[in-house]
Amino acid sequence: MNQFYVVTLFVVFITIGYTGLTYVYSSLPFPQFYRQRQDELTKILQNYDDTRGWISSSLYNELNSFLVTRNYKNRNVKKTFVIKNHTVTNLPLNYDYIKFIKDDPTKIYPYSSWKCSETSNSDFETSGGYCVLTNIYYQSSTDLYYFFRDPSFQEQTDTRRDTFMAPYGVFKLNITDNIEIIKRLNVAATLTRPLLINYPPDTNYAHGFLEACAPRFWTLAECQSHPSYIDPTKIQIYFTSYLLHYEPNRNNYRRQSDGTYIPVRRWEQMIQSMFSIYPLLTYQSFNGSNVMFQYALLTGANNPRVAAWGHHYATNRMFQSFPFPTVYYRRAYLAYSEWILTSFNLKSKFELTSVQEELQHKKLSEQIPICDQTCSNHKKNNISSNEFTGEWIVVLNRVGIRHREMINADELVRYLLKAFPDRKNPYLRVWPKQFNFNDNLYDTARMARSIRLLIGVHGAGLSNTLFMRPGAILYEVNPYGCRHLSFNFKRWANVFNLQHALWVPFKGENGRTDDVCDREEPTTLNIKDIINEVKGLLKDEAEYRTGYIRRALKIITDTSIVDRPPSGFEKIL
Repeated sequence: MNQFYVVTLFVVFITIGYTGLTYVYSSLPFPQFYRQRQDELTKILQNYDDTRGWISSSLYNELNSFLVTRNYKNRNVKKTFVIKNHTVTNLPLNYDYIKFIKDDPTKIYPYSSWKCSETSNSDFETSGGYCVLTNIYYQSSTDLYYFFRDPSFQEQTDTRRDTFMAPYGVFKLNITDNIEIIKRLNVAATLTRPLLINYPPDTNYAHGFLEACAPRFWTLAECQSHPSYIDPTKIQIYFTSYLLHYEPNRNNYRRQSDGTYIPVRRWEQMIQSMFSIYPLLTYQSFNGSNVMFQYALLTGANNPRVAAWGHHYATNRMFQSFPFPTVYYRRAYLAYSEWILTSFNLKSKFELTSVQEELQHKKLSEQIPICDQTCSNHKKNNISSNEFTGEWIVVLNRVGIRHREMINADELVRYLLKAFPDRKNPYLRVWPKQFNFNDNLYDTARMARSIRLLIGVHGAGLSNTLFMRPGAILYEVNPYGCRHLSFNFKRWANVFNLQHALWVPFKGENGRTDDVCDREEPTTLNIKDIINEVKGLLKDEAEYRTGYIRRALKIITDTSIVDRPPSGFEKIL
């Protein structure tokens, strides 16, 4: 009898609490749509099944287990931001990064050493693994690095290595076992934090953010024996002379009175503060002084640790890259995106929204309502431009520049609003105007994480899919004749376990029918075709969701595919 009452109360609870939590994939007029939805609810309650919900119960439990472990591991990692009312403020920089040595005749000059990590690259001399160098002497007036070799090991070939690969090219050492040369350097200071020797991010947001900063994260995370997060209080970023020798880089940094530098680009200020609470050092930061780097880290060659772009179609790229198997960076990029979300106090990509949690707890499956012209008189909600919460269909466009622009994007937004009407407390909405990301990385991450389907032309803006949740949809638009460009973001979707679709017009602008790809050409959309494809894609997204999420979860928890710190350097950070 008690069991009967419990079941009865449960059914009543769901019935009372059910306020539109189930979508019906339908093109019926709204009155019929609501009647059908109530019929669906009755059937659900009559055939109550513990496997129902937004995702399967077993996967839901796995996600929660991952989130508990993630939060536990991250509890002591210092965050570099104060966030109130969605306003992000950087914590003050710590300038206590250097220890000056008094004029002491009994100075000790320790020998230098190096070790490199395991790597997936078989060519050790151009290794993609990272290397840790100790006690490297640096003369900033001449921009030369010295390796003080222990004479007792001079016959061993590995102590004669003077070349190490860095992302910007070759890092060269001057090897000596003559202590008089080292003494003449007259070392004035020692860096008190391990130094990551790197190069500045590309001036292009996507390449700089993904191809320069991501390998930094991978290396530091691995070296800290924490392959999902890094502690920014334990590392100092150092840019070689390459920074100021290249004019575009020089314009992106501002020199401080103590010789350190800070970025001037907003997104880079944010990402830099996640790597180090110390201001940037360059070879000019030491004002002609000789210093000793107690620990220097090099991330390795660029190619083996490149982003998932696959290949560059332009010949003028500073660094060429080639398609490596995604296993080399799929887990690393998932961890990278999670680390950024955590740094901004944003929810994990593996955490359900409040609406999804409600569906899960009430064992109700999400089904998406789609309307035809009969629903054209819907009422739109007023949406604040700062409301980056919920589930969004977004049209990403470069408005008004005529380069890789969707000419009739406004029309696409209007028809999407008709097909997916905004209602009170909606669970899937259309962003009511064309959208473009700005250089505020916090806003970018917050918005991208809330997107379920992103429509946009091939380009840097699509790199923000980094923050989209597994199973979400990237709908890529390419100019006429440029179908092959989809290779990059199709691979990108594979890395982040996103569904990928592509639309290319049958004819180019002005009716041309040749096979030439002009990647900068504007594109006029076939609205009807795209609306129909979007409807089908969202239906598929619900069907395949569990598979995409489960695969992403398995990848991010697989630490067998990350490098390990070289023996003896496990605790230098």
